[in-house]
Amino acid sequence: MAGRRRLEGEILIKAKRMLRDVADILDAAKIKYILEAGTLLGIIRENRLLPWDNDVDITITGTYEERLLQNRWRFWLKGYRFYVRRYKRDTGPFGKGQVRIIRIQTRRLLFIKDLSLLDIFIKRLIGDEYYWTVDVKKPVLKATPRHFYDETTVLEFEGKKYSVPQNAEDYLAYHYGKDWRIPVKKWNFRTDDFSVREILD
Repeated sequence: MAGRRRLEGEILIKAKRMLRDVADILDAAKIKYILEAGTLLGIIRENRLLPWDNDVDITITGTYEERLLQNRWRFWLKGYRFYVRRYKRDTGPFGKGQVRIIRIQTRRLLFIKDLSLLDIFIKRLIGDEYYWTVDVKKPVLKATPRHFYDETTVLEFEGKKYSVPQNAEDYLAYHYGKDWRIPVKKWNFRTDDFSVREILD
């Protein structure tokens, strides 16, 4: 999601370091993940993190949720805050208290957060699709066919191998439409995302 902060200069350097560190942590803990959304789009289309984006996105499935929570200490040792955001009420197919997203933040001093630069989305299997929501006040329910997350491969970016959907270009077309190769700097996650299933109240 775009915001005032952009992935440029010192923030870009921190975001790249965080992405590498988080991928290393997930690999070490044997947690399957994929690069997600604008992060995947930028790396595949332009071999960079998109400068008009404001954070980095990763997806894990609900299968690995407990293992991720059990390994939160690894993030702390790397110098990051691990912030769990849960549903505060029943939302679509998800119950109050379920984990919605994990925010990885840089730290100033020991306990004070600095920048939220990476989101780990927890996506849950319902039938043959993985579901998740974005936004809190006016949540949007999204879904994608399970094979995009279950079947993965690796992609090298700046000397580091990252996990991505096996059919990454098909995934991007599913997510952004057939014109995903054409840069769009203003993108609305409510109206422009082809994975939207429902606008929730």
